[in-house]
Amino acid sequence: QWISFLVPLAIAMLSYLIIWGLGFAEFNSSFADTAREDYNLPGWSDTSIIAFHVLLTATFSLLLSIPSVFGEEIAWRGFLVGELSKLMSFGRVALISGVLWSAFHWPLMIKGFYGSGYTPLIFQISLFTLFIMSNSVIMTYLRYKTDSVWSAVLYHASSNIFVQKVFTPMTVVDQNSAWYVDEFGVVIPVVALLAALYFWRLAEKEAM
Repeated sequence: QWISFLVPLAIAMLSYLIIWGLGFAEFNSSFADTAREDYNLPGWSDTSIIAFHVLLTATFSLLLSIPSVFGEEIAWRGFLVGELSKLMSFGRVALISGVLWSAFHWPLMIKGFYGSGYTPLIFQISLFTLFIMSNSVIMTYLRYKTDSVWSAVLYHASSNIFVQKVFTPMTVVDQNSAWYVDEFGVVIPVVALLAALYFWRLAEKEAM
């Protein structure tokens, strides 16, 4: 199951290295100060407090998020993917389940409960849908490979944690950077798409 944990980490880390490295957004210089205050560890260095936050988030926060993710994944990768796989090819299963999974979030975005306040709604929905459908390809592959919904649960939890709780808070999000950062900007969905193409090819080679 390690790949289900590590792939979302790799997607998020590579995306934000691109974002910071190419100047699409700045590293949030106040992040370490906020973390020191939140954890009540005033004497810790920037490196130490950031490493501590990442470690704590990647373990305890991830574990705490699993119950809510589990309910969603029982429906998507547990029931839906399981039933669709009896009727159609891997590619169709991944894309159809991805579209439905994406559409499940659209009402929340339309009502303003989920998303970015800086960019047009159609832009956010388009990029978020690309991100979700790319993840759907990867998660469907892992579901087929392991024959277990837990691979999808761990992947989903890992993606949420590293994007929403680690790398995005470390980044300055404003009217300029919002076009590139988070699940609603350009970079993460494109990196996820490249990863999805790799897993799609793996599925073809393995005749899934």
